[in-house]
Amino acid sequence: MRKRSIVAGAALLVTGILAVSLAGCSALGSSSDDSTPSSVAVSNGTASSREEFLASQETPSTYERRLYEEAVADGYEGTFVEFLQEIGYTGQDATASVNSALTSVVGIECGFTETTMSGWRPTEATVYSAGAGVIYSLDKSEGDAYIVTNYHVVYNKDSVGTETVKHVSDDIVVYLYGYNEVIEATYVGGAMDYDIAVLKVDNSDVLKESDATAITPADSDSITVGENVYAIGNPEGEGISASSGVVSVTAEYIDILSSDETKTLSLLEIRTDAAVNHGNSGGGLFNAQGELIGIVNARSEESGVEAFGYAIPSNLALAVAQNVIDNADAKGAYRASLGLTVQTKSSESLYDETTGKTYIEEKVVVRAITSGSVAEKMGLDISDTILSAKITKSDGTTVQEKAITRMHMLTTMMFNVRAGDTLSITVSRDNEQQTFEYTFTEANSASEFTLFA
Repeated sequence: MRKRSIVAGAALLVTGILAVSLAGCSALGSSSDDSTPSSVAVSNGTASSREEFLASQETPSTYERRLYEEAVADGYEGTFVEFLQEIGYTGQDATASVNSALTSVVGIECGFTETTMSGWRPTEATVYSAGAGVIYSLDKSEGDAYIVTNYHVVYNKDSVGTETVKHVSDDIVVYLYGYNEVIEATYVGGAMDYDIAVLKVDNSDVLKESDATAITPADSDSITVGENVYAIGNPEGEGISASSGVVSVTAEYIDILSSDETKTLSLLEIRTDAAVNHGNSGGGLFNAQGELIGIVNARSEESGVEAFGYAIPSNLALAVAQNVIDNADAKGAYRASLGLTVQTKSSESLYDETTGKTYIEEKVVVRAITSGSVAEKMGLDISDTILSAKITKSDGTTVQEKAITRMHMLTTMMFNVRAGDTLSITVSRDNEQQTFEYTFTEANSASEFTLFA
């Protein structure tokens, strides 16, 4: 992908492409293992085709696909396209869903102290930046809410104030769609490297009396190229509004300059052609059912190229946000550290005629392992093909279980690991399946977790 100029909110960002690794560096050994999650499912007889297996791993992301799945469960034997023809589908009116989503989006205004020049004399002045956020959780009776936004919305590298967290605003207000009363909010924590921050509202009478709702998250790993999406935010700080488009790319890595402009980040993003402007940052990207599929954080600008908008997938954004809430004292998020480097050894697309969807499946292979790391203690080895991962609590409850059909899925899962959880990873080694486990015993220890703040 060519370099593009990326802008969002008050920040100037830059995009490119980057291969992602979890840790370490080493040459990949040779391997004769040709397994993938879908091919193993076919060989085991748990799926009749690779396409069927990939379809079974997703939560259908459109209303029509959900109707189709219900019909199949009731005995319907036709394809998805035939089903649409039989029901006389002419397109879904998403107006009601978009209006519902409006009630879960907030505008955000942050105040910062900067040094400005008055004649020949420097003076301190308050400057304001605008963005947006989504209501992650809500207690209407108490007037309490957690709000997810972008880190760069609440951060200003030029601030000279005495903030509780340096350069993060202590002067934050939010407002709901259609309301002119402002609501005070405080910073809970965030992860600059993932451009996610969490705000807290306490005992707000406006919230108590409003029609505000919390977002309904969708499985961002199940979105489809071409499906209709809606970006709802606060463009140019002029108030909450919506723009529409389609999913252009379901998942890609882009290079973005960090909020403090000291390093280039590699961020997982959904690409859309929905209009995204300054102030949309932190707002939501919603599907036609009004479910959140991403947190809008950037847009591309390049002469002669139609602008694209970018959103951090909801699976990743909300995993980071919940981690921040669970680690409020640290003001950041702890990601479980495996101590291994993974790479995509191969990638291919598979078209499923039944569902009418093209799936991408990546062969995710271990490239390097750090000495003394969790991965080494588990028993993982270089050239292992990762098939699936599972997180289990100490009482046996499954937190998450997922076939690793795309490389980013493993990184996202690591934000859902907590002390006391057991991580199981199933690999194919020399075309034989093996499962390895590790229990994370020490809360937020440096050997088992990495802090992002």
